[in-house]
Order: sequence, then structure tokens, then C-alpha cells
Amino acid sequence: PQPLTADQPAHVDGLPLGTRGGMKFRHTFPADGEYRLSIGDLGIDLYTRAAETQHTVLVLIHGREAFRESLGTPEDLKLLDQGGAPARAAIMKRFTTIPVQVKAGTYDVGVTFIERARIESDEFVGFLPGDEFSRGDRAPRVIGGVRIEGPFNSPGVSDTPSRRKVFVCRTQDTACARRIAESLARRAFRRPVTRADTDALLPYFDAGSAGGFDAAVEQMVAAILVSPEFLFRAIEPPEDRLPSTALRSGKAAPTSTAAFPLSDLELASRLSFFLWSQGPDDTLLTIAAAGKLHTPAALQSEALRMLKDRRARNLVRNFALKWMDLDNLREVEPDPNLFPSFNDQLRKDLAIEIESFVASVLLEDRNVGDLLTANHTFLNERLARHYGIGSVLGSQFRRVTLDNPQRWGLLGKGAVLLKTSYGDRTSPVLRGAWIMDKLMGTPPTPPPPDVDTDLSQPKGAPPKTLRARLEGHRSKPGCNQCHGVIDPIGLAMENYDAIGRWRDRDVEANAPIDAKTVLPNGRRVDGPSALREPLFGGRAV
Repeated sequence: PQPLTADQPAHVDGLPLGTRGGMKFRHTFPADGEYRLSIGDLGIDLYTRAAETQHTVLVLIHGREAFRESLGTPEDLKLLDQGGAPARAAIMKRFTTIPVQVKAGTYDVGVTFIERARIESDEFVGFLPGDEFSRGDRAPRVIGGVRIEGPFNSPGVSDTPSRRKVFVCRTQDTACARRIAESLARRAFRRPVTRADTDALLPYFDAGSAGGFDAAVEQMVAAILVSPEFLFRAIEPPEDRLPSTALRSGKAAPTSTAAFPLSDLELASRLSFFLWSQGPDDTLLTIAAAGKLHTPAALQSEALRMLKDRRARNLVRNFALKWMDLDNLREVEPDPNLFPSFNDQLRKDLAIEIESFVASVLLEDRNVGDLLTANHTFLNERLARHYGIGSVLGSQFRRVTLDNPQRWGLLGKGAVLLKTSYGDRTSPVLRGAWIMDKLMGTPPTPPPPDVDTDLSQPKGAPPKTLRARLEGHRSKPGCNQCHGVIDPIGLAMENYDAIGRWRDRDVEANAPIDAKTVLPNGRRVDGPSALREPLFGGRAV
């Protein structure tokens, strides 16, 4: 796995407090035994700057320290001064093939450095988090990834949570194999299984039995995972609508397209995949198999129970963020010459903020209108400074109550503002179209294929504000029909720049931002705070 960037001056979220930089990733260890970790590169090159002061390198597995080694000792510095490339190789050898004993399972693996006080050296002191000039390449960092090899000398696989889900019995006979088949097929097929179902699976168990009980179960699991009943969610129409029924009766096949109710088991799958992005759990399956899920009370009770489960976070990631087109912020790449403060860490912060904010509304039984009006968000120090908020310190995200209504709700979130901009400028058209489509449910008509959308400044002409350029664009025949509706909404958001910062002046045109606009219904608004009210159905916010 590779870290996000080579410069790692700040704490990495999820690693212990008091550490800085490095990387964290999740790895599956298939069996108990010894594994060997190798750090590809720690930034120790022919120049000695990264080894001029002493650092401590940590390797953590599942939150526990597995390895600790000093780097940048006087001996290291002397070796590098005198030995060149061979000396570098000798130092890095201490950080390769690190032996660690691990039990089978999936764990978080972290490689990081214990934070040193900057007063311990003569480095320049930086004033902003992420200020690489204060440390630059004088501190080691993980830039070569981590390789994990193994297991070696493995005694087998220990009793992991995943094995407990598979091996529901331990007698290692045909009766036990049938119980395992029933348990797995019920969850995989998302319905109660019959004896015929398990009878169809046991031949696969028999075929793999030459390799032992585990190998035989593995063959049976493979058969379940390639079954169409696992791979597809089929909806079975009522008997009177099946073509085979009509053919047997000698009648014409039914042509009615009228809706029909889902069965309780089909409803259970529909509900579970919507809320959790995975199949129903035992509780939901039991209620559905008893034919009780379709009642309004049972359906509401199960939905509320499932929304309290950690798996409901998938509703935010796989539905809400995709619905709002905020699931891939990498589609916009701000111009580094115009926005030098923007980097991948800030992009990640914006993604965490929007996911946490949407989750706080959808998963906390709040009114959906809070998506527009809620006065809270989730910030760390870097993102807070980006918004001009100075009361948040540290790299950890925390819930923050916002005094400034300019940041309330979705309209004040940097992820929305970034995604509705171009790399070099804002776009009232993109922002207005996003609001119409995602919030109002009235997506604008796509532009004709031959329409001129160039709003760039003519060479040699005095710079104009984006509002002035749009007014010229709307004056063209055929443009105002759509842009007369889209642009006024987006112009109310012009105080936010292309990366979501608040601004009062258009730097390029050297003119104040004018966010006053008249909506298509004749209502006058001035800025995003005033725009929020008509979007929320006229209620005061």
C-alpha cells in the first residue's frame, strides 16, 4: 500500500496521539504465524537531512506496538556522512523483513513516527498545519510503501470471527457439514433453505473431502458463492403471471404490467441492500420468514433498528453521496497556481466532512430539511482554517456548532462547492444546475450539442466578473430560456470560491462579489443564507 503523499508532517487520523506522519492500511493475515514487514523507503537519501535528528519509527498491528526502532542516531549520521549509498542500504536493512507474530484475521497496520517537539532542533517553526517548509525533507517519512510476506512456520488458522461464522459445529462429519451448508445457504440465498438445497451442496463437500474437513467445506462454500441465488436478487411474480402457467393452461401469456406486492423475503432483501448494501441479518430473515415484515409497524421497527447499526453507514456512502454526486471529489483538480493551499489532504478532509455531516442527519433520526439548515459540521484544524475558523485545534475530526450561517447545511460545505466548480474558477451554472437537480428535483434541460459555453476572458480585454460574463452569455438567442432559470440560483453562491473559501472580492476582476439575484419565481435573495429559505419551502431558517 502507498501513502497519500510523500510529505507527512502531521498526525495521521487513526494512529495513536503523539505520532506524526506515516501511513495506515488494512491487511488480511490468512493464517497464524510469523509475518515479515519491509518498509520500502524512509526518505534517507544521499543527503543526511532526514537523519540529522533522532526519530523513533513504530509499526503497529491492530493498535498494538509490534516494532520500535530509532533512526537518525549519531551513529546513523556518521555512517551516512562517510559511507554514501552503501551506508543508506545498511540503515534501511534494519527496517526490512521485520518479524512479527500475528494471528489470522484482518487488522489495521500502521507505520508512523513518534512526534518530536520542534524546539529540539534548529528547524524553522511553521505556523500552519501542513506547512512543509517548517520541516521539509528533514524528517523521515514513509514513501516506499510496506510489503508484508508470510505466514512462515504457520500452525494453521486460529478461531477467527470469520471461521466462527462458517464452522457452526466442530464434529467434522456429514451431519456437521449439513449444518454448515444450511447456515451458509440461508444467509447467502437470503431465505430459509430446504433439505433439497443442502442435498445439492453436499456433493461438493464430498468432492473436496480428500483434502480434509476444511478443504471439503471450502468446496461447498465456493459452490454457494457461484450460485445464481447468491449472485442475483430475483423477484418472483405471482403464479398467475408466470408464462409457464399460461402455457400449461392453454391460455395466452398475461400482458398486465400492474404492480404486485413483494413477498416478505424479497422485501427483506430490498430493505437490507438499501440500508446496509448487504444481505439481511438473522433477525430480519426470521421476521420475513414468518410473514410478518410487510406490516407497517414491523417494517418501521426493523428500519429503525437497522439504521442504528454501524452498517447503515453504507446508506450514506452508497446512496446519499452518490445521489448528490459527491462520492468522487477527485473529478475536480483545482489549478495549483491559482489555489496553492489546496492539496490531497484537504480534499480528503472535505470528503470526511460531507460524509460525517450527511450521516449525522440521515442516521440520527433528524428532519431531512436539516440537510439544508443544520448549524453543525465536522472539522479538524486544517479544514477549520480553510473555512476561516480558528477555534479548532488538532488533526482529529470533531462535531462543531457553527455560529456563521454561511456554513450551515449543504450549501456551505466545501465538498459541494468544489464539485460544482471548474479547476480554475467557480461556475454559477454548475451550482445552479446542482441545486435544481439534487435539492429541488427539477433537473435543467441539457445544453444543445453545438452551444457555445466559453466564458473565458478575451485576451487584452479588461477582466470582468463571472456575473458580467454570464449576462453576456444569456443575451445570446436561445440561451436565456435555460440560463435565465439556472444562473440566478448559482449567482447567489458566488461568495464561495472554487475550493469553498468565503470571499468578498473577485480578485481577477478586482471587483466586489455581487451575490444579489432574483429567482425565477421573482423572489429576491442576497447570498447563500438567503437562498436557503426559499429552497426549504419558504420556512424561516
